Amino acid sequence: MKAEVSPARLGAGARAALLCALVAFGVNIVLSLHHWIPRESFAWALVPTLEALAVLWLIAAATLSPRGGRRRRLLLAGAAVLFAVMAIFSAAETLFQYIYARPFVPAADIPMVRGGLLLLFGNIGPVVDLLTPVAVVLISAAMLALGRLLAWAGSLALSRARPGALGAGVAAFTVAALPLVAVLGTPQILSVGLVRSLHPAGYQLSEPAPVAAPAERAEDEPAEEFTLPGIRDRDIYVFVIEAYGKAAFSRDSLYAELEPSYDALATVLRNRGYEIRSHFIEAPVAGGFSWLAEATFLTGQNIDVEPKFEALLESGSGSLTRMLHDYGYYTMMVRPGTINGPWPEGWDFYRFEDSLVAYDGDFDYHGPWFSFVPITDQFAIWTAHQRLQEMRAEGGAAEDRPLYVHYQLVSSHTPFNRIPPYIEDWEELGDGSVYHERADEIQRFDNTWGGGHELDEGYVASLEYVFTSITEYLDRFMDHDDDPILVFFGDHQPQRPIRESDATLSVPIHIASREPEILAPFGEYGYEPGFRPTQERPHPHFTEFYPMFAEIARRGRTVERPR
Repeated sequence: MKAEVSPARLGAGARAALLCALVAFGVNIVLSLHHWIPRESFAWALVPTLEALAVLWLIAAATLSPRGGRRRRLLLAGAAVLFAVMAIFSAAETLFQYIYARPFVPAADIPMVRGGLLLLFGNIGPVVDLLTPVAVVLISAAMLALGRLLAWAGSLALSRARPGALGAGVAAFTVAALPLVAVLGTPQILSVGLVRSLHPAGYQLSEPAPVAAPAERAEDEPAEEFTLPGIRDRDIYVFVIEAYGKAAFSRDSLYAELEPSYDALATVLRNRGYEIRSHFIEAPVAGGFSWLAEATFLTGQNIDVEPKFEALLESGSGSLTRMLHDYGYYTMMVRPGTINGPWPEGWDFYRFEDSLVAYDGDFDYHGPWFSFVPITDQFAIWTAHQRLQEMRAEGGAAEDRPLYVHYQLVSSHTPFNRIPPYIEDWEELGDGSVYHERADEIQRFDNTWGGGHELDEGYVASLEYVFTSITEYLDRFMDHDDDPILVFFGDHQPQRPIRESDATLSVPIHIASREPEILAPFGEYGYEPGFRPTQERPHPHFTEFYPMFAEIARRGRTVERPR
C-alpha cells in the first residue's frame, strides 16, 4: 500500500523551504558583497555561496535543538562566528576589488587600518598606534554582533515551521542551490578565497626583468663622449601625477574637459622645441598605494602588496635611481605627501642623494591641507626649483652633474573635494600662508572618502590644477638650454566610479625631448608621436620601464659600471 502525501504536509514543506530561502538570501547578500558590488549587478547576490548554506544549516540545526540547551547555543554561536569571519572578508574583498582592483591580502592590508586612521584624522602621532587595534576589535565585534542578531532572527523565523517540514525544507533548498555553486565553481566558495589570501606565496618577490648589457663598440670607434651615450647624459625630470589614469583618455566626458590642459602642456613643449611620444603603461595597483607603483616603476619588480615592498627593501635590488647615481647623476626626490614619517629608504635603498619630504618638514610649509594633501604641488615644485638652483650653483652638490629629479605629485589625490588655487606669481607662494589669504578661491566639491556627488568634477579640477602647475613651471622657470628629458605619467587609475567598471590598470605615459635621436629608440618599444596615446592592449607593465630605459641609456657603452 503506497503512502499518500497530504496536501497540508506538502504545503508546510514548501513554506519551510521558502523560510530557508529567505534566511539564506539575507545571509548571502552580505557574504556575496565581493561579487555583486564590484560587478555592479545585484543578480550575483542571488547566487548562493557555500558559506551562506553552511550558516543556514547551523541555524536550522539550532532551531531543531531543544530550546535553552547548550547544543542550541553552540550552534547559534557557530553560525554567528562563521558569518562574522566571512562577512569581514567579503566586505574587505569588496573594498579592495572595487577601489583598488586587486584581492584583499590580510597580512598586507589589515595593518593598513593604521594608514586609514591617519587619513581620517591626520598625523595624530602615537595615538594612532593605540587606535589601530581598537578599530580592528570594534570592527570584529560589530560583525560578530550582527552575526548573533542574524542567527537569532533566522532561528526565530525557522521555528515557525514544524520540525519535519523544516528538515525537508533545508534539504530541498540545499539540493536546489548546490548545482548553482557547482556550475559557478570555486569563486562562490568564499573560504577558498580567504585561505588563498593567507598563503605566503603571493608575497614573494618575482624575478625582475633583466637589464640588458650595453652594446659593444667596435675597436676603431671614437672614445665615449658621454657616460650614458643613449641619453647623452641629459638631465631627467620625472613628473608622477597622482591618479592620472587611462580613464582620463578613455572616458569621453573626462577627456573633453581635460583636453585643453593636455593641449596647453603639449603646446609649451613644442614651442620649446620638444617632440613627444606617448604610450599606456600598466600599473601594479589602482585607486591608491602609490608607493607600490613607485617601487615597481623604479625597480622593475612587480610590487603590488605591502609584504612585497618590505621584502624589496631588504633585497638590495637594483633600481633606476641607483643606476643613475652610480653613473654620476645627482638624484633628487620631491615628495609633498603620501607618507607619514621619515623616509630612510630614500637613500638607503633608492639612492636619492637629496629629498624633500613633507613629514620631515623639508618644505617649511605653513599653509592649509587640501583634501588628503599636506602640501600643494605648485608649492612643492617651486621649493624644489629653489633647492636645485642652490645645488647647481658653484660649489653645490649638483654642480657639473646631470640631474634626475622625481616629483611624486599629490594634488590630484582622492577625495577631490578641496582643490587649491593656482598662484600666478610664484614668488608670492612664500611659506604657503598665501593659501589662507586666498581661501575664497579654493574649489570645493561635494565628495568624501566614501564617495560623492561631484567625483568627476573634482577629479577634473584636480588634474587641471596639476597640469597648470607643471605647464607654467616648464614654460617660465625651467632651463631648456640643457635639453632635458621630461617624463610624465600617472601612478595608478583613479577610484571607481571615476574609472570604468571594466577598466584596466593602465595609465598614460609621455616622454619629451628636444633631441630626436634620444626619442627614436622609444618608438621601438611602441611609444607613438603625440600627447594622446592610442595603443590597444596589451600595454607594457611598470616592471618594463627600468630595463627599457637602462638599455636605451647605455647603448654604445664599452665599459660597464655597477647598476
